[in-house]
Amino acid sequence: MIARVIAKKLEKSVTVLVERQSLHPLYKKAFIRSKKYLVEDPIGVKMGDLIEIIKVAPISKRKHFKVIKVLGKRLDEIMEEKLKEQTKDIIDEIMPDQRLQEEKKENGAA
Repeated sequence: MIARVIAKKLEKSVTVLVERQSLHPLYKKAFIRSKKYLVEDPIGVKMGDLIEIIKVAPISKRKHFKVIKVLGKRLDEIMEEKLKEQTKDIIDEIMPDQRLQEEKKENGAA
């Protein structure tokens, strides 16, 4: 199953949210069902990570799943990286000479 980490309060456990889309049997309208699970975390995931989990033998009273791998980073980190790249490109378009002069100074001083 694929899940998103929503809480990391314990040392080796994380709370994840698994969402799936269902179809209403009578009205045929699609809607989202979600469920929270407590998952064993041997990898060390972060809040907001997209992870893959599997069902294992019971680890404790509430833990029956384990993290296999991290599929994606946190969304805010991804957006921050994209914004940095975009701003760098825009600055290069507006002031290309100044950027080249700064690089020459750094290379000449080093």
